[in-house]
Amino acid sequence: MSAGPMSPSLPDATGRGGGTYPRDAETVAALPPAAVTAPCPVRDSRWIYGLRRVDCNGRVIDKKVIDALGWISRARLEGSAVEGSVRLALDAEGRNRVTRHGDRWLSARLRRRLRLNAGDQVLSVADTTDATLCVFTIGALDRLMGAPLDNSDNEVAPS
Repeated sequence: MSAGPMSPSLPDATGRGGGTYPRDAETVAALPPAAVTAPCPVRDSRWIYGLRRVDCNGRVIDKKVIDALGWISRARLEGSAVEGSVRLALDAEGRNRVTRHGDRWLSARLRRRLRLNAGDQVLSVADTTDATLCVFTIGALDRLMGAPLDNSDNEVAPS
């Protein structure tokens, strides 16, 4: 037994019909409304965010974040890197610093540890209650979101 050709379920690219796309109001009205399960949380104003690129000298130009922390020009910073992120705080002996222009300079040692190159983006998160700064690489954010990147061509790696 042979059946005839099936008609497409959607109109063809020319828009001249040929399909069986539901167009009546009853079909559309029968769809359930989207359910909102929880209200959106209120934003915590103690966190200040900045997404910037590292320049060729290791600077991250994000004056808004530095100003929110109250850090002054030439202040020394120290912190330790953990899996693509670092938490920085004021430290008189720190290897990282705030430049005279109010930018943040990351030491070559820290950039190597985080595997940061010129042009890479970082998310800076200032905690204004304890005057610390967390810096996250995009790779660390990808791991948090569950979508690791294939660093060879910046495309999402197959899972």
